[in-house]
Amino acid sequence: MTDVQYEERGRIAIVTLNRADALNTFTHEMRVGIIDAFKKLAAADHVRAVVLTGAGRGFSAGADLNGLPPSGVEVAGLLEKEFGPGILAIAELPKPVIAAVNGFASGIGAGYALASDMLLMGEKAFLQLPFAKIGLVPDGGLTWQFAARVGARLAFELALSGERIPAARCVELGLANKVVADAELLNEACALAEKLADAAPLAVAGTKRLLRTVPSMELGEAILAEGAIQKDCIDSEDFREGVKAFFEKRPPKFTGR
Repeated sequence: MTDVQYEERGRIAIVTLNRADALNTFTHEMRVGIIDAFKKLAAADHVRAVVLTGAGRGFSAGADLNGLPPSGVEVAGLLEKEFGPGILAIAELPKPVIAAVNGFASGIGAGYALASDMLLMGEKAFLQLPFAKIGLVPDGGLTWQFAARVGARLAFELALSGERIPAARCVELGLANKVVADAELLNEACALAEKLADAAPLAVAGTKRLLRTVPSMELGEAILAEGAIQKDCIDSEDFREGVKAFFEKRPPKFTGR
């Protein structure tokens, strides 16, 4: 069994963190496995949406502290060369990624979950930033993720307290989209992925790119960025198919061209 499992179900793929006996804590093999899985997804044109989840009791308890190198320089290198590229691969994949958080997403495990485009959580699930309790700062992009979603003041409180953030509270704060029954979490995530797989791939990729870049732009810059991507969508076969299907009152059949 590999530390990261990859499975395709027609138009969707399921990527599973697979060290259940170690609470899916991240080792070198898992960090590289995530990078490899998302490289494969980027090249798989037939896959339209992705579900990211964890095996066993929880999504991930974060880094494997027993496996971290002894020096700060080496850990910073891991963040730059292994943790970071995996998290960015999720954020930058031009396809929708749904994180299905079962149990817990703690430490840098929360960083992988929050890099997704949508996040579903089981009823008993929680997010947690326990870094301060062991004398560390949040990493893996978590300072950015939390500050962007809940604001700097609340992000500071959550980071320094290290308290569990229950699923329902995560939805209230905009950290998650929906709470579902624990037993139905993966089924709900896959059903949502199937719905997203119906959308036009060029429009999905463009929407994802815009939503992740325009917050740092001025309004005028955002309008220009939208226009540049809209140009490619307008010129696509999918746009012509979408308009035709609209007038024929039938579901469109998008091809990504």
